[in-house]
Formats: sequence, C-alpha cells, structure tokens
Amino acid sequence: MTERTITVTGRGALHLAPDLMRLTLSVSKAHSDFAQAVRAAEEGGARVKEALERSGAAQVKAAGVRTEPLYETVTENGTSVRRHTGYTATRRLRAELSADPALLAQVLTALAHSGASPALSAEYTLADADKIRRHAAALAVKDAKKRAEAIAKAAGVKLGGVRTVQSGQHGAFPAVRAMAMRANDLSDLSPEELEIAEEVTVTFDID
Repeated sequence: MTERTITVTGRGALHLAPDLMRLTLSVSKAHSDFAQAVRAAEEGGARVKEALERSGAAQVKAAGVRTEPLYETVTENGTSVRRHTGYTATRRLRAELSADPALLAQVLTALAHSGASPALSAEYTLADADKIRRHAAALAVKDAKKRAEAIAKAAGVKLGGVRTVQSGQHGAFPAVRAMAMRANDLSDLSPEELEIAEEVTVTFDID
C-alpha cells in the first residue's frame, strides 16, 4: 500500500544587527637571531594586549606564536644562491568586544598608538547565536506546515500529523573585514545585518 504523505521544506530566517565583535590581531617581527625575533613579537603582543584592555575590549587571549625562517636570493659567481638570513616571529591574539562603532573607534585609536602596528581583522557576530538558530528553526517548521497546508488544500486532501522532521541547511553570514588603524569615520565601522537561516524538511501524513 502506498503511503499517503506530503514532504516539504520550510525555511526560517532572521536578520539582526550584530552585537558582538571578535578581533584577530597579529604582530610580526623579523630578526637575524631566532630568540630576538620571538622576543620582539612577544613585546609587540604585550603592547597590543595592554592597548586592547585599556580601551575596553574583553577576553583578550593569546592565540599562539608562529616562527618562519627568512631567506634571500643572492648571486655568487654568476649563480643564484638561497641564503638563510634570519627569522620572522608572529604573535597572534584574539579579543571580543561589543559591536559598537564608538567602542571600536577607541580600540583602533589605542592600537594605532601602541607602537606595535598589528594586522587586524574583525568578525561581527551574535552573542547568543544558538538561541537565535533555535528561533529560526522554529520559524522553518512553521513555514513547512504552511506550505504543506497549501499543497493539501490544492490537492483536496486533509493534512495529518507530522511523520518525520529533518534538519537541513543552516547558515550565518558574518561580516569579516580587515581594518586600517584609523577611527575618524565611524560610518566605515558600522556592521551590516546578519542573516541566520535554518531549513527543515518535514513529512506530513495526509488523510
């Protein structure tokens, strides 16, 4: 006997202004001596950490040190020779702060005056993303039911109970950007809205 069912996919999406910013910063220093390169990167990282904490960033954490050898190519007796010249050490840090353009301006100003010249990228996100995803999933289920009801009405049948629910695609689209060490134009620092989307595939019985 053929099962009498309707299977539909519903989508729920929320568009919200981000309330949290995650910063990733790195300070790179080069030196002919390995220990000196690492020490310089650590000192630069310490200055960045101090600037972040002073300007109001929260949860500043070290994210590791990476070292790489440096080489240069020179010509000796008509032959190109690759010569080791030193090392580059990079200290990485992460920090979180409220997604407030004015606060970010303070952070950029503090970093610009830290003397460490860190590379900086920022990701705008949501502090309670899991709760928002659950809300989007609930909207997706409601959307699936509306779609199924419309199909059942058009087919002249009565929609029954839910047989199965399967979570489908989901996504968030954070704004990730590299930032210069300037804070004179707050309009450049204002984030776009984020979309949190969930899809569910629901199978309904039909009577």
